[in-house]
Amino acid sequence: MRNMAGLLVCVLAAAAWAGIDAQRARDLYEKVTPSLVVVQYTYDGEVGRRELAGAGVVLSDDGLVMTTIALFPAQIANSQMKEFKIIIPGDEEKEIPAVFLGRDERSDLAFVKAADKAAHAWVPLPFEQTKLQVGQTVCSVGLLPKEAGYRSYYAEAFVSAILRGPVQHILVSPDGVAGVGSPVFDEKGRAVGFVMGQQGRGVLLSETRTPLDRVNEPPRFFIPTQEFAISLLKPPTEKEPVRVAWLGAVLTGIKKEVAEYFDLKGTNVAQVGDVVADSPAGRAGLKTGDKIVAMDGKPLERGDDPEEVAQILLRKLRRIEPGKTVVLSVLREKDKPPLELKVKLEPQPRQPYEADRFYAEDIGMTVREMVFADIYAKRLPPETTGVVVSFLRPSSAAQTARLQPGDLITSLNNQPVTSLKQYETAFQEFRKANPAEAIVVVVTREGATQVIRIQPPQ
Repeated sequence: MRNMAGLLVCVLAAAAWAGIDAQRARDLYEKVTPSLVVVQYTYDGEVGRRELAGAGVVLSDDGLVMTTIALFPAQIANSQMKEFKIIIPGDEEKEIPAVFLGRDERSDLAFVKAADKAAHAWVPLPFEQTKLQVGQTVCSVGLLPKEAGYRSYYAEAFVSAILRGPVQHILVSPDGVAGVGSPVFDEKGRAVGFVMGQQGRGVLLSETRTPLDRVNEPPRFFIPTQEFAISLLKPPTEKEPVRVAWLGAVLTGIKKEVAEYFDLKGTNVAQVGDVVADSPAGRAGLKTGDKIVAMDGKPLERGDDPEEVAQILLRKLRRIEPGKTVVLSVLREKDKPPLELKVKLEPQPRQPYEADRFYAEDIGMTVREMVFADIYAKRLPPETTGVVVSFLRPSSAAQTARLQPGDLITSLNNQPVTSLKQYETAFQEFRKANPAEAIVVVVTREGATQVIRIQPPQ
């Protein structure tokens, strides 16, 4: 703890030589710290309960808090996340019950809100959109891990590069920015960005194995405000979760020889791959092989890599309000004018983390409802029914029987599986009548069908 305190002094004092006056750095540090909180929840998994915590930023005076979506991995189902809290750091830590408002896949953020807005005098932090320049000094204020009492700390660097892509990233000098979940400021003290989850950089403040990694190996990237402004303007609420728009088609970059054949060299193009039947793309008439050259009359954008054109277009589409119509300009045949296809976007299908689950403790296996992604990935007929294996406890009966995560169970003890509820009821009734007998399931895996016998421990 003494080492942590010394480290805090060192990183704050570093501001004097890094570009921002030491007094201004201290003033910003003191001003921002009350807006930094800890978002904590309990992961109630099959093998036990675990508290997970990450950094968050207060956005409004009624206790709305933003954090990174990386704190809520897609492998964790919504139903497994419980007991949300907002922790106010300080000598007397204050825990405030909170409500999870949801993941926001438009911007890779997540939001929670205090159950009682009057439980604390919230200090919101406003974010501003501004254009950053290479060489510009930026600073950030973040939270140290639980072992250090969630103390706030200051970091400073300068912009090294501005990277285009599906999401614009700002690369900073090796000094880095504060940990994941921290706001980033310009020389004027304006909040101009946010440190998102990134590979190799820890998200959890509750992780005690490597508590100093946030400082010793700081993140090198942050996202400018304009990349997540849509989520600040319209965050999810308890009554209205975020709806992400869905096209229903795979988009890729275009190969060089194809671009040359269609006289598209130097043009930003997204090529259509698979088109889902009865999807917005399918109903609009998009076909595999189509070349999209414009949306709503505007040329497509490119990133630093031409292959990113398709990803940028998909991200733009996902940020449009479901129910709205866009016009895609599509080349289908050489030397013919583009087709103008009207696509009415829909909300994306239910995701695996939204699906209900059932855990059979005696055989150590969790199954969940089927969602569209399962049918699409496995190339199954739309009318297919069953449940999907989502978890196997190590050394359990189900794992010993060689089931695998992702297996589709279509039959249980010679009875077709029509829904999760039907499977759960059939399993429980069988187990009650036959406590020691094996169950027999029919599994679809990589297009092949297997019959697997699962013998519970005797």
